[in-house]
Parts: sequence; structure tokens; C-alpha cells
Amino acid sequence: MKAQAAIDFLSSYGIAIIIISIAIVVVYRLSVSDQYIFSSSCTAFPGFACSFYSIDTNGILHISLSQATGGPIHINGIACSTTINSTKNAPAYGNTYVSNSVTYYPSGNYIGSGITLNSGSTELLTSYCYNVKGVASVPQLGTSFTGYVWMNYTIPSTSIDVTQVVASVTMPYT
Repeated sequence: MKAQAAIDFLSSYGIAIIIISIAIVVVYRLSVSDQYIFSSSCTAFPGFACSFYSIDTNGILHISLSQATGGPIHINGIACSTTINSTKNAPAYGNTYVSNSVTYYPSGNYIGSGITLNSGSTELLTSYCYNVKGVASVPQLGTSFTGYVWMNYTIPSTSIDVTQVVASVTMPYT
């Protein structure tokens, strides 16, 4: 009788230890693999669409944007920031004038005198993303990035110069 009670006691605790061990492994795997914790989204504003987007560990945003404004646009500059300057409808940090200055673009991705993007076509754009400290975002393990992408573009047929948010993005650092 006592032996049976001891075996029942050890079996119950053994099963509990196995369940706790499995739970610890699952929690560890989810914390290391942050793509399971943070959902990714890119919400493009009217006239634009984003098909690919990621941010790497150097704070560099890669985003594939297409436009459907009905005609070509000439991209003069792009910017990425975690915060909007609401009084100017511009990035609060980093490339605040959405310029084409080489300092705001990773090496080899400088847009120079601009890029013409035809309606219905797609372009992969790259820019540094800036956080509230005004420096390129440097990720921490287990975190995600949420921010906005601005574009300064000219509509060639009208020579109208526009600066606007074209997308908001949320994604884990990759």
C-alpha cells in the first residue's frame, strides 16, 4: 500500500515536471524567435502599396513601394522615423526635410537626383530609420520597430512638390 502511494506521488510530480519543462522550452523559443511574438504590417496610404518591408540590425529600412496615382512621380527623397512632427507633417527625427542628402541613406543606396516611379511599378527603397534620440534605430533582442515612411516627390506633369507619409510599418528586427 505504501509502495503504491509512493509510486503515485512520484508519477504525479514527474508528469508535472515534464509539463513545466515543455512550457519553459516553448517560452524560450518564442522569446528568441521574435517573429512569432511581433506581427508585421505595412499600411500604405492611398495611392501607394508596400509589398516587401524589413528593418535590419543597423536600423536600415528596406521597403518595396509601388504607386497608383495615375501618372509617374519623381521621388526626391525618403525618410523613416518612429515619430511624426505633427505641426509640420514630417519626420520628427532624422531626415526631417525628406531630402536626398547622402547622409540619410546607407552606402550604395543613395537616390541621388531622384528616381522616377511610374504608376503601377515598384521600387525597392532603402533609408536609415531614426528613433526618438535622433539616431538610427539600433534594435534590442526581442523588440520590434514601429514607424512611418515619408516620401518627397514631384508630379512631373504639374511640377507639384509633395511630402507625405506613404506607409506605417511594424515589424521585428531581422
